[in-house]
Amino acid sequence: MLAALPLRAEGPRFSLLTCSPGDEAYSLFGHTALRYCDEANKVDEVYNYGYFSFDSPNFVWRFILGQTDYLVASVPYRIFIIEYAERGSSVVEQVLNLNQQQVERLHALLEVNCLPLNRVYRYNYFYNNCTTKALDKFIEAIGEGSALVYENETEGLPTLRETLRTYTAAHPWYSFGIDLLIGSDVDNDATREELQFAPMNLMDDLAVACIVDADGNRLPAVESTNLLLEENKPLVQRGNFTPFNAALVLLIFTFVVMLCELRSRKSFWGYDLLLMTVQGLAGALLLFMALCSEHPAVDANYVILLLNPIALLLMPVAIYRIIKHLSPVVMWVQVVFVSLFFLSAIAGLQCYPAPLYFCAVAILVRSLFHIYKDRICELNIV
Repeated sequence: MLAALPLRAEGPRFSLLTCSPGDEAYSLFGHTALRYCDEANKVDEVYNYGYFSFDSPNFVWRFILGQTDYLVASVPYRIFIIEYAERGSSVVEQVLNLNQQQVERLHALLEVNCLPLNRVYRYNYFYNNCTTKALDKFIEAIGEGSALVYENETEGLPTLRETLRTYTAAHPWYSFGIDLLIGSDVDNDATREELQFAPMNLMDDLAVACIVDADGNRLPAVESTNLLLEENKPLVQRGNFTPFNAALVLLIFTFVVMLCELRSRKSFWGYDLLLMTVQGLAGALLLFMALCSEHPAVDANYVILLLNPIALLLMPVAIYRIIKHLSPVVMWVQVVFVSLFFLSAIAGLQCYPAPLYFCAVAILVRSLFHIYKDRICELNIV
């Protein structure tokens, strides 16, 4: 349902538009834009920092490297609201409590920002996205001597990782992938400003914010709040094949393989080589992201203790020792790294996704099985 907000008769105004999350990867956290209304001049447009193009040269490769460029542009409000109506997202409008001079300053800032030479910016997921850019312009427009302050406490704030998991809970594979790629930095205590990368967080914060001018006068940052568009997304049935279930199946299958080895008195080394291949390739990706990507919080990632690129380097050694029927010293390396992974979790160095623990147990018991298999039931498994 669309709702038309009557424009203020006394002059132009700005408002913050907050759109609820969608189902696509790029829309899972919602969106923020700035609406400018000027009834006298029949202007009603939205300044949007969320534009990008999949057709840009090397888009996927640049996205992986964290070198994605976004741009700001203004579009008629009518077009903007229809787009989100088609997505089924809700749109909440918070009318900003700015005086005429501040409105004019914000309008001028945005118009300059939309010029061809200025419109492109380097997107940064946590620190320079469509939401943070809109907030930065709002604060800049308030002017020197004034400040945006908040009236509520900030105790018990979630970490960045906890915030990400909240928004991706309905999309377990997206959530798992993000959890694997981001490192320990997102597990540190987050500030209110850091959490404002998420549109809904900024909307909630502005609801309890005040603008304090140079004379100490305090005015609510939001003059009024209006629901422009109600959420109307169809209920989507999610599959049962989640990362948690997949990891549990892997663990169970690992025990089944070991049981078959005991009964047949043979070693199924192909399974171990497959595990090492997946480990090594995943670890190579994590190492590449840490060394080459500009994405925030992907460098100090202790997941690499488990998903380790060293596994690829150890495979030729493992194959040689298998052929020669030598002791599986490679498995000792696996035990060491998996043990370090568990120790890092116990020490609280990083918060890992639950499915990863099932994978770690599978690799650990598999490695220990090979080390001590000659002693199990006094069988000589070859």
